[in-house]
Amino acid sequence: MNDNKIYSFTYISVILILILAIVACREGNNNVSLTPDTTETIYDILVDANLPKGRVSPLLMGFGTIYSFEKDEMWQNGQGMMPSMLKRFNTGILRYPGGALVNRYHWNNLNGEGWKDNWNPNYDTANDKDPREYMDVDEYMMNVQAIDAEPMLGINMGSGLKYDRVQDGIDEAVALVKYCEEHGYAVRYWYLDNEPYHDGANYKMTAAEYAEQINLYVPAMKAINPDIEIIVNWKHNITSENNSLITLIEAAGKHIDIVEVHWYWQWGESSFNLWKDNSPMSTKNKWYNGGSYADEIMAFKPLMNSLGYPHIKLASNEWNIGPSASEASHPSKFESALMQSEMFSQYIDAGMHMACFWGAYWPLAEQGTNTVNRYLLDPTDDYSQNPSVTMFELFADAMGREQVECRSMISDVYDIAIRDDVNDQLIIYVLNKKDSGESLSTGIKIKGYEIGAVNAISFVDKMMSESHLAGTDVKVEDDRLILHLPKNSLTKIVVKR
Repeated sequence: MNDNKIYSFTYISVILILILAIVACREGNNNVSLTPDTTETIYDILVDANLPKGRVSPLLMGFGTIYSFEKDEMWQNGQGMMPSMLKRFNTGILRYPGGALVNRYHWNNLNGEGWKDNWNPNYDTANDKDPREYMDVDEYMMNVQAIDAEPMLGINMGSGLKYDRVQDGIDEAVALVKYCEEHGYAVRYWYLDNEPYHDGANYKMTAAEYAEQINLYVPAMKAINPDIEIIVNWKHNITSENNSLITLIEAAGKHIDIVEVHWYWQWGESSFNLWKDNSPMSTKNKWYNGGSYADEIMAFKPLMNSLGYPHIKLASNEWNIGPSASEASHPSKFESALMQSEMFSQYIDAGMHMACFWGAYWPLAEQGTNTVNRYLLDPTDDYSQNPSVTMFELFADAMGREQVECRSMISDVYDIAIRDDVNDQLIIYVLNKKDSGESLSTGIKIKGYEIGAVNAISFVDKMMSESHLAGTDVKVEDDRLILHLPKNSLTKIVVKR
């Protein structure tokens, strides 16, 4: 072997050793100390507090009610467990009366039977529930005011079409707008029916039929209050297969302020392992070949611009992970919350206008494919709080604040940064879904923000902590933060000047 070959072999060996060492560190090798070596870490995440991306909409922290399930004891006129929890989230908007039941309810003649329409000539009033078992409009407004959130009221279009009473439906909507005006209820947001395209709707509509109803209802409603904003609900196809959405906008865009889509990740097939393999989390499923949630959101405005309606905004007023194929494959309560945190992070990152999580709880839930794990409360355990509650509490401080530039060089890690000028702090959220060892050594370089006191807390599985929150050590070196992200975690880092 000549000297050149020996030299080449030695050189290549050294390079390979260095590469393997770097990979071992970056992949969270279990033998690596939990104290990061600051001499080797440059940074994996860059935050620039001087590059604003826009205000985080307070309306992103929204939740849906289901009027027929909202018992008085849960709300207690703004003093019960539900409003108390929603206050902790810094809730910005509350949707009433719910989803599919909006096209069956009649606000001035409630029956408490959410999926039974008392305009049906065969309806038996003997089925009507005790008013204490459900929430009426006045109770809803009292609770919204106690939470200090925006109200959002739904309009029933389905009953009018189904029972050939369209004008009665319009009159019912107008009467509700008048009622709110007369009672001093400042209701800005009104949504028209729910999933009218769905087989389960009270009356299934085509895009053209829905547009026709919008063009009938909205002028009558705005004659009472011209300042209201109209929300319509259509299929979530934005970047492809969007012909029906285009038909709707072209026919009724002048009467639409917000388009609401419903996003349930991997309906009927969701699992933690599938989520781990899906990075970033995307809208693609067996029905739709879409991009990530952030991609879909950012594609919406150019689409509206191209149709001549640049004022129309996007909302997702029903969102969650979907049910699974079996009880065995459904994510645990903690896993569900971690998966939800990525959807919510993408909503913030892409600057979406409005969102309402579904649902707080589902009293009819049973163990099975539609488990209680993905809700806020567990009705099978005396309405105990699920880990999703803790997750939303972590994001409460971000609402209404300024998002700033945050870039990650790590795959399978999703991060956003928030500049909170009110409380003079910088907040960084880092979701670690990387399939690596027990922790991931990470460096965060911060530009445009003097680093003073730093506090970090990680949302982790209870196997790692008595609660779902565990303190995380942070080392500060000049303009860098160095820490270990626990495996399968959401970490909130707060930097004070």
